[in-house]
This record gives sequence, structure tokens and C-alpha cells, in this order.
Amino acid sequence: MRGVTAALALAAAVWTAAPALADDPVTARLDALEKRVSHLEAVIAQQQTHATELLTLAHWSAQFKQGDLSNSYQISYTLQSHCDKPIKIIDGRIDFLGPNGKRVYSIPLIREAAIAPSGEASFSGHYYLNPSLPQEMRLRDLPPSQIATRLLVTRIVFHDNSVLPLE
Repeated sequence: MRGVTAALALAAAVWTAAPALADDPVTARLDALEKRVSHLEAVIAQQQTHATELLTLAHWSAQFKQGDLSNSYQISYTLQSHCDKPIKIIDGRIDFLGPNGKRVYSIPLIREAAIAPSGEASFSGHYYLNPSLPQEMRLRDLPPSQIATRLLVTRIVFHDNSVLPLE
């Protein structure tokens, strides 16, 4: 009985102190922090959406090359710009994903882009395989229809040297 009375007294004390907690500076600071975090999350989501609107991967192809000492892919891709300014440099990568959505292979974008406003530019390069990662051979083994791509852009530098960070 004494335990129940003590619990009721404690509950009554907490209940009457609850309005005072709303005026507590710590509670106010926590509320302000939660608002700032929510705002930052919204800005990050908008930037990620913005990046996919600025550049798209229009086309890609990969050809396996067997070498004497190492194997590689000859990968060509075309980027479509949806910007109103010419692009000079792009930092980012292309991920090639298998049917299960997992990364099969990944290549860095060729940085020196030179893409006209609302234009296209094609790029090509040799990308070597890591023999200790057998999943990298899946790009050779899977038909292109079963490979999805993901373009990840982290930074765009325009011809006028303005920089758009997208991380």
C-alpha cells in the first residue's frame, strides 16, 4: 500500500511539473534543434532530387576486354545536361546494379566534361577489374536489360567557375 501511495505521489508531482518543463530552456533548445534538423533533411533531399534533374545518364554500353595481364571493360556513356549554363567539370560516379539492386560495378565520371547548356556529351574509358572481386565479372555476364544504373553526382563546376556542391 505504501508503494502505491508513493507512486501516486510521484505521478502527481510529475503531472504538476509538466507545464513547467515546457518553459524549460533545454526543452526549447531541443525543439529548435529538431526544427533545424528537419530543415536540413529537407534541403538534402531537395539537393539529391536537384542533382538528378540537372544531369541524366542518356545511354551507356560496356564491352569486356580480355588482357594478357588484366581484364577490363571499355565503357561508353552519354550524359544529358538539363542546366542552363555550360558544364566544365563533374564529380561523381555511375553505379551498375544487378537484378537484385546490388552494385555490380562502379566507375568514376570523367571529370572534364564540357557539356553545352541542355546538351549531351559522350565519354569513354577503360576500367580495370579487381580479380579479387568476382561480382565485377557480372557486368560481362548479365544482359544490359537486367542492369540498372544509378548516376551519383557530388559536384558540378560550370564554365563561369561557379560551383554547385551536391553532397
